[in-house]
Amino acid sequence: MVYLTRKTTRGQHYFYLVKSFKYDGRVEKVQRYLGSEEPDEFELERLKQMHSNELELAAIERMAHMSSETYRTPYLDKEALLGLERMKFLNRAIHRLQTTDEKVREHAKNRVATIYGNMALSSNPLTFENIESIFDQDRAPSGLPLSKVLEVLSLRRLHGEISERVGRLGKRSILKLHQDLFEGTGKGGVLRENSANLPGSAFMPPPAILVEDELEGLLQWWHDPSPLHPFERAVLFHHRFQQVRPFESGNGLIGRLIMDGMLIRAGLSATKWNKDDRNIYLSGLVAGDRGDRTNLISNFWKSYKNQHQPTVDGGREAMRLEPRQSQLEAF
Repeated sequence: MVYLTRKTTRGQHYFYLVKSFKYDGRVEKVQRYLGSEEPDEFELERLKQMHSNELELAAIERMAHMSSETYRTPYLDKEALLGLERMKFLNRAIHRLQTTDEKVREHAKNRVATIYGNMALSSNPLTFENIESIFDQDRAPSGLPLSKVLEVLSLRRLHGEISERVGRLGKRSILKLHQDLFEGTGKGGVLRENSANLPGSAFMPPPAILVEDELEGLLQWWHDPSPLHPFERAVLFHHRFQQVRPFESGNGLIGRLIMDGMLIRAGLSATKWNKDDRNIYLSGLVAGDRGDRTNLISNFWKSYKNQHQPTVDGGREAMRLEPRQSQLEAF
């Protein structure tokens, strides 16, 4: 909560606006100096309105610094970890302060951008306007194949469920995701039975007979504890999933959908790729194929940071909110 406090030094009173918040089970505080004169009740409310977002951001910054120190990784530097943790706490604050209508509008806007981005990295992407039109009309715009329209509609539904589905991630749930993506086509939910290749990479995916074992091994790795940041783990999971290539088709769409679910469950934002990201995305995967995890993760981080620059930076613009009532709930 935000409240007024007074400090006295050598008989002189000094007044501060203070926000308290909880982190890791303990109460922390940030403050702003107001001056040596105590504001009256009306002025105090005005000051709370004026400085509420500023104090909110200061609390977020403090928590991000403390939280980022808990990860041990050879891949991302301290500034990247700080940016990711800043995003996490900022997302939490925005969700708490948004009205229901704001949440609905924000979710709808982000959903279009995320699904467009997922499809933009495939070999036959749709335009942003195509996807918006499908969402608005629930039908195929002129000239688009029905299969692509059904794919978009399936991704829209799965995007709303993916965080919960990733919470119980296993072989069965991944097969069900694939089946739901290709619902009605008869080609979903079955592991590949033929050999596969990765275009642009010298890496050879495992033979079909080993796909199930490789997928089980990847899932075991995912569920084991790790000192890595959730962003790094999501990228590494995605890369290995693409290497295993468990399905005849749709591996990229499913893999990126699962990665988004992992990010959302960690309190981060889903990806918002665009077609210009395709080269850096593929370059990252190829680096991973060579065993270069540092460049794999740094390539993904570079694009992700660009997609979410205001939130990563944690500036006032990222709040996207009008000043709220002065009595804010603590974290």
